[in-house]
Amino acid sequence: MSRSVIRHPFRYLKRFMPKSLFGRSIIILMTPLIVVQVILSYTFFERHTDAILDSLAKGIAGDMQMVCDLVDNNLPIEKIARLAKKNFDFKVTLNPQGKLMQYGAFKDKWLYQYMLSQLDARLNHLYFLRIFEDKIHVEIPHARGVIIIDTPRKRLYSRTTHLVIIWTAVSALLLFIVASLFMRNQIRPIHRLANAAESFGRGAEVTFRPEGATEVRKAGLAFMIMRDRLKRHIQERTDMLAGVSHDLRTPLARMKLQLAMMEKNDDTQDLESDVEEMQRMVQGFLDFAKGVGQEELSPVIVSDFLKTVILGVRHLPLTIKTSGDTDFEIQIRSELLKRCLTNLLLNANRYAHTLNIDISHDEKYVKFTLDDDGPGIPLEERDNVFKPFYRVDTSRNLDTGGVGLGLSIAKDIINGHGGDMVLEESPAQGLRIVIKIPY
Repeated sequence: MSRSVIRHPFRYLKRFMPKSLFGRSIIILMTPLIVVQVILSYTFFERHTDAILDSLAKGIAGDMQMVCDLVDNNLPIEKIARLAKKNFDFKVTLNPQGKLMQYGAFKDKWLYQYMLSQLDARLNHLYFLRIFEDKIHVEIPHARGVIIIDTPRKRLYSRTTHLVIIWTAVSALLLFIVASLFMRNQIRPIHRLANAAESFGRGAEVTFRPEGATEVRKAGLAFMIMRDRLKRHIQERTDMLAGVSHDLRTPLARMKLQLAMMEKNDDTQDLESDVEEMQRMVQGFLDFAKGVGQEELSPVIVSDFLKTVILGVRHLPLTIKTSGDTDFEIQIRSELLKRCLTNLLLNANRYAHTLNIDISHDEKYVKFTLDDDGPGIPLEERDNVFKPFYRVDTSRNLDTGGVGLGLSIAKDIINGHGGDMVLEESPAQGLRIVIKIPY
């Protein structure tokens, strides 16, 4: 056996462990109950029951020998039967003409072994033993005939033995059910906290109240404090950008006015281009910094939403094709996602001639796959292009337009929906953009 298996015996058990806290809690509850049941069953049947059955069989065999002794003393069989019924709960009869055709036990079963061992040890006669229905039947050959003794089976073994185990198992099951209900109630606040955190991560307004155990309440309070701090930070950033927008647009407007009044030449045209570029950069920066904004989630039909986006850029020479199942509803910030897809379509229009949009969905996510036939983005640059103001000069240079914020804004919007956006190589040798949004 390898050292890794010896050092880490629980590593391989993790594959079979449930992933949820409730499932693991159930195992923690069930394990001691099962162990107790196994120990109790072993102790009761193998030790306690074995000793009791042996002692009861010893008493029955001794009583039968007493009956044989009374028969040996030539007492009337009626008197013997009366005494045996009164003192031993035996039904004794004597068949003067009877003969035994078989000796020993009728069958070889576990209950026979206790009677056989005691009859062999205490009965001084040959015998035939049979246990059937609810009685123990013994035939003993004697000089006066065949002594037939019947006694209730409950003298040796009672069905209450099984009932003890059944009631123990039932009581353990009831305790397990009660404990599971209490455990579920303890885990429910954790689920609510997780759902609140997930909803907040998507940008939805959540109403959450800490509840449950002390540790869960502390985690809930920490989440609420973090949520309030993030909201304050976003609000402060929005307010600051509103001021920046006011401060920058005014001098830019004055510069454009002065340039319009100046005589046109090469220098003024260069200055006008620079001012236009500054306005685009400022607007792009403001758009990026605003993030997901304050738009609320709203239900839309994917097919209708996609048509609206494509109609908004119908003037582009880019050929856009759609495929997949789009007749289902999702909850999104429609204006923001429209702006995201529009940025991606405008970006594809600069570098490609054809764009295919494929839509698919499962129980949790809707997936947008955009494939173009442009020059694509090198593998080593695919993470960098999501950085603000980053441009890949070889295929996405300034001459074709843009300030390096299109993909940054798009990814920021997707992240605000709780989704993800990755870049891959398209089958058309261009760029593939995969967007997954939970709904």
